[in-house]
Amino acid sequence: MSELTISSTNWLAVSLRNGAAIVFNLNDTQQWQYLKPDVSNDKQQKTEDDDENSCDLNRNLIRFTPDGQKLAINGQNKQIYIYIPSDDKKTYWQLQRIITVIKRASALDLTNEFLLIADKSGDVYQTNLSTTTTDLVLTADDCIMGHLSMLLDISFVRTNDNQEFILTADRDEKIRLSHYPNAYNIEGYCLGHREFVSHVKLIDSNRILSASGDGTLRLWHLPDCVQVNVFDSKTFSSSSKQIFYGQSSTSENHDSSSLNHSIWKIDVTSTSDVFIAVSIYADRNHSIYLTTLTNLEKSNNEQRKLTFDSKYGTIVNYCLSLNDLYILFDNHTLFKVNTPAVLACDKNEYIQDNDLSISNILATKEYNVMNNINSLEIIFKQLFKTRGDPGDSSYYKRKNQRLEEQEEKRRKKATVNNN
Repeated sequence: MSELTISSTNWLAVSLRNGAAIVFNLNDTQQWQYLKPDVSNDKQQKTEDDDENSCDLNRNLIRFTPDGQKLAINGQNKQIYIYIPSDDKKTYWQLQRIITVIKRASALDLTNEFLLIADKSGDVYQTNLSTTTTDLVLTADDCIMGHLSMLLDISFVRTNDNQEFILTADRDEKIRLSHYPNAYNIEGYCLGHREFVSHVKLIDSNRILSASGDGTLRLWHLPDCVQVNVFDSKTFSSSSKQIFYGQSSTSENHDSSSLNHSIWKIDVTSTSDVFIAVSIYADRNHSIYLTTLTNLEKSNNEQRKLTFDSKYGTIVNYCLSLNDLYILFDNHTLFKVNTPAVLACDKNEYIQDNDLSISNILATKEYNVMNNINSLEIIFKQLFKTRGDPGDSSYYKRKNQRLEEQEEKRRKKATVNNN
C-alpha cells in the first residue's frame, strides 16, 4: 500500500512501488520531485522470509525525521533509502545513503540522530543517521533488542523527566517499554489488549494511544505503563454523526464480528487538542472517523464519520498534519480536509474545495499509487490468533520455531565464548 507522511517543514511524501516516492512542497505544490533510487544493484537472492505478501503487511515505512531534514523510505527489498535536501538547484532532495537490513523492515521510527528498524522476526536495529558512510549493511551487531513475536510498530519516547525509551508493539497483544540505549533493560509492559497491537502513537511525552485488532483504542501513561482509559470502536462508531463527501452513501458490511470492529488504521496529531483519525475494518474503504481525545475521554459523542462516495475510489492511506487530514484514494486523488471544520459540521454533507495540482501529478501513469488492499486484508486477518489447540495453530508453530532459533543462537554464542 502507498503511504503518506508530512514533515515539520511541510513536505508531503507518497510512497510508490520498488522504493520510489514522490514529494511535494505543500507551501508551493509546483515544487515536487519523483524519487527513484538506482535499483540496478538492489537485486538480491530471494530467501524464505521474502514471501510475496510479507511486504504488504508493513506500515509506517516512509518517515521524516522530526526536523524534516531526512526522509527514510523502505524499499521492500531489504533496503532503506535515506534522502536529504539537495545541494543541486535543479532538485529538492537527493539520495544520501542506502541501508541494507538483514530482514525486511516491518516498522520504522526516526529521531534527528538515528533510525530504529523493527522487523517481522521481532528484532530491532539501530543505525546512526549522522554517519558519512554512503552505503551501510547492517549486521547482528547492530541489533539492540529482540522479541519472540512479530513487531508491528515502534516509537522512540523521551519522557518529561528526560528518560529515553523504545516502545514496541507486537502480535502477542503487548506493548513493551525498553530503556534506550540499553534496550535489554525493560521498564515495563502495557498489557490489556486482547489481540495484536497494530499502532502506538505518541500523545505527548508521557502518554501514548494504542490501537488493536481487538477493536479498542487504549490510552497509557508512561513510564509506569498504566492504562488511563479504553475506547471501544463499537461505541464511538455507533454514536458518530455521519457526514457524506458526495451525494450518495456507500453501503458497507456492519455485522458484529470482532474482525469488522478491529482497528484498521489510526493517526494522531496534537495542536490545541489531540485530533484522532481512525478506520475500522468494516468501513475501511470509504470512511474515516474523526474525533478528539477530549471527546473520547468525556464521552461527548461528538465524533464524525466522514464517508466518501464510491466515485472517489477506495481510501489507500491518510495522515494528519496540524489541523488538516490528507487522504489518498486509489484513483490518485488527494483530498485535504480541515479537521476542526468537519468536527463542527452539523450538516449531512461536507463540501470543501480541493487543490487538484497534486492529484493531477499523481494521475500520471509513471506514478501509480499502490493499492494492494486485497493482499493486505489477507495478511491482516492472519494476525488474529487462532483459538483452540495451540499445537494446531500455525501462529504457535512459528513462535515455537522462533524460540528454537533463539536457543540455537545462545548455544552457538556459548560455544564461541568457551573456545
